Amino acid sequence: MNSALIRSIVCELSYAVTLTVKEDLAQARERANHRAYSRFLAGWGVEVATDLTVSENSTVNPTGLWEPVSPLSPVFTLGGGISGGAVATNENNFNVFYPIAALYKPTLFQRNSMERPCRDPSGNKEGSPLVDIDLKILPLLESRIQIVKLGLASDPNSVALIKDEKNVLTQTVSIKETVSGDITPSWKFTTGTVNPSGNLFSTGRERTHQIVFTFGPLAKGGGALTPLAQAFHINQQLKAGLRGTRITP
Repeated sequence: MNSALIRSIVCELSYAVTLTVKEDLAQARERANHRAYSRFLAGWGVEVATDLTVSENSTVNPTGLWEPVSPLSPVFTLGGGISGGAVATNENNFNVFYPIAALYKPTLFQRNSMERPCRDPSGNKEGSPLVDIDLKILPLLESRIQIVKLGLASDPNSVALIKDEKNVLTQTVSIKETVSGDITPSWKFTTGTVNPSGNLFSTGRERTHQIVFTFGPLAKGGGALTPLAQAFHINQQLKAGLRGTRITP
């Protein structure tokens, strides 16, 4: 499941980057100034941090009830039971970096199409909501280009960056899936009942995944994001880790 999720994340990134750039280039040919507002992405990268957590639990709780044969309505009965449980948690974390140029695959994705051939060539689905979820990366990139078009922000490559200017895009996605089940057989005898109430055996699995995406300019050499973008990335991971706790980030 984790490998399928990681493959889907990379595919979704490539899909979003490619369609964002191809759509902007197509519109540039129709603009009076023929300007491509997405060109700054060639000097950007994206860092992805994931926290993949799977928790499994199981409980056994057999019970019994003893009643004497006579009288018909016995005054004394004896009940008892025993229970046991186990919880196992598996946590995997990884942090990867991709230059935007490495994610741009114009031959793999077509405009006005939602198909993602890199996800799974047969049916274009992995079959799990954890993997097939829309990570909303495409609207995130389009929003940055849109505000440049409207003149609400400068093209990051058109002017010298002002000190502490926040040319960073971040997105945090939380995914949760819970599966549970139980079985309660019961046996009735002349003098008693085995497992008259409660669950004899129950089990469950919970997957909780958090993914942090940070887009920003490449540092010198192109092997990482700028220090400002890196700081944003770490800050978003801290906020994601504290989400759901009593500490408010």
